[in-house]
Amino acid sequence: MKDKFAFLGDNKFKAAIAAMSLGVLLVLPASLGLGGTIIQEAFGQFNLPLLEDEDTTTTTTTTPTTPTTPSAADTNFTNTVQDPSIFLLRGFIGSTLPAQGTGGNTLTAADDSGHVVSGRFRVFANESLVRRFIARMELAAIDGSSFHNITITEGTPHRFEVTEGNGTTAVPTVSSSIVGNIFLDGGTTPVIDNVPMTLTVRGQSLAIQGIDIDEARIIDTGQRDTLTVIDGQSIYGTMPR
Repeated sequence: MKDKFAFLGDNKFKAAIAAMSLGVLLVLPASLGLGGTIIQEAFGQFNLPLLEDEDTTTTTTTTPTTPTTPSAADTNFTNTVQDPSIFLLRGFIGSTLPAQGTGGNTLTAADDSGHVVSGRFRVFANESLVRRFIARMELAAIDGSSFHNITITEGTPHRFEVTEGNGTTAVPTVSSSIVGNIFLDGGTTPVIDNVPMTLTVRGQSLAIQGIDIDEARIIDTGQRDTLTVIDGQSIYGTMPR
């Protein structure tokens, strides 16, 4: 059987992520209000250790004439955006997605009508441009009726301007409007490309918002039904320091 957590690396970290995902699923009934008022959205944040093969360092240099990627010898990278012109962030995704009606409206439906999503992301910015973004996620229906793998990567032109917050808030904020390619269940060809979305980093949190999928472009009804779940949704993640 194919290991759904193969991309996570060593076995002990696979186990940690698998336990986290199961934990999210186990607490959902209480979060969604079984036996009481239904809560349409519930979000959780968590901090887990970085994988052993991941390095969180960088170097401070003058602005390069060509894009550069941090190496293992770099010394100053942390999962905190101190300079919006260059940063490398890695972290974990964990959100519940409420059921939606026509036009992306949230439904007041049964407790088990939503989905839970968990996974990992990486974003690299250089010269005030997002040059690499990837999010690999497991998407499961709360009622257990479906399970899918979704991967989102940055699309053409692979360079998107980073905008720094206005500095009036205590938490540093940077954001970028990108277009992405979305892959489903391990496919090597995107189900849909040129999907607008916004990445926002606030302190140690990441938000993927405004996912605007043109569902009419997806011919396969099964693929369309799966990606409808994330269309218009907000997906959140955290970054260990």
